[in-house]
Amino acid sequence: HLHFSNLVSAKNLSPNALVELCGAAQTPPMHPAQPVCGKESFMSYIISPPEETALQAHLHKLRTQLHEDPELSWQEHRTTRLVRRELEALCLEPVPLGLPTGTAALLRGALPGPTVGLRADLDALPITERTGAEFSSRVPGVMHACGHDIHMAALLGAARLLAARREQLAGNVLFLFQPAEEAATGAMQVLEQGLFRRVPMAGMLALHVWPGLAQGQLGIRSGAILSAVDSFEITVTGRGGHGSAPERACNPIPAGAALASALTTLRANDLPQAEPAVTAVTCIQAGTCNNVIPDRCILLGTIRTFSARTRAQAKARLEALTAGIAAAWGCTAAVGWTDGTPALCNDAGLAAAMERAAVSVFGKSGCVQIEPQMISEDFACYGSEVPICCALLGVGSPVGLHSAAFCPDSSVLLPAARFLAESAWSVLEDARA
Repeated sequence: HLHFSNLVSAKNLSPNALVELCGAAQTPPMHPAQPVCGKESFMSYIISPPEETALQAHLHKLRTQLHEDPELSWQEHRTTRLVRRELEALCLEPVPLGLPTGTAALLRGALPGPTVGLRADLDALPITERTGAEFSSRVPGVMHACGHDIHMAALLGAARLLAARREQLAGNVLFLFQPAEEAATGAMQVLEQGLFRRVPMAGMLALHVWPGLAQGQLGIRSGAILSAVDSFEITVTGRGGHGSAPERACNPIPAGAALASALTTLRANDLPQAEPAVTAVTCIQAGTCNNVIPDRCILLGTIRTFSARTRAQAKARLEALTAGIAAAWGCTAAVGWTDGTPALCNDAGLAAAMERAAVSVFGKSGCVQIEPQMISEDFACYGSEVPICCALLGVGSPVGLHSAAFCPDSSVLLPAARFLAESAWSVLEDARA
């Protein structure tokens, strides 16, 4: 593999000369270190402490701007403009998405090779922030409670690192800043607009902050890592009446309560034990006052699974349980489904490349083989067209995602940027092997 040290000896050049050689004066130069796992490592060059401080400060500033000005799904206009300015400053090639928000840009390496994609998400959540951070959201009722501000800043940092080394880059890198992940519609819209037909890719990579891992750890695995999610709405229909004469009515509330209880045992009794699944009834709606028996009871909830087979089995079993329990109480029932994102299944080759990147950046002890997690991400939709891989970035938060108090420390930004850059580099190096 091509090694930067074969082209130029860092000790014979000043930092400014190195920057000029790399072709991106804004980005700090790298200095020699050791290759990792027998593969050529992008992190064979690490930035000096003063330069590291400057880059970390820049990424923190970006993160602060993004965090202070969050926007909901499909409303990320200011966010898109900020990201686009950063990408334009790196002289990257714009790639139209054909969407009202979101942006993408292509870095063409000087050496031939395939294209790999790196993705971050733009949107925030309808939550009133209670972090107490100096850079708390200035938009009432909206905050970045899922780490998308971290994702964006880290990917912009990776773009700076890679753009400075385009002369040594054997292939191309697409930087995709996707809208509307929280609405679970952004990825599908990107697909429908034909991005991957216009820019064929060897794979798409992403990371997501993860409060359950300590800062300095990176979770990765081959195969299913994040679950599919499907939402259900069950309508149990009985016969309304006066509360004093239940025998003249058919109360759907006891049927709904029995059904909610039965659905909590769906995983244990009806699905393959080797494949995790979770059924949750999260809302029950029935009745309006204390002396009227309603004619309907509505249950809302989700099913989360990790394989197409278990997904289909869970849906079928829920429908059978619903019909049987409703009938036992003299009621009828109908089940409506809203199909969500599929399970996110990491490609084995991409996972191996990202694992090497994790070892390079976080060390062997910081690279964790993580268990599948019951959370969903619309990044999984890209798997229908290209190999994909997503890693989980430890932020060591005492509160979870989507909490009004969720605010990871900005010190995770530089390692995250390095990891994304190293991951792209590693995939491109694998293609040359």
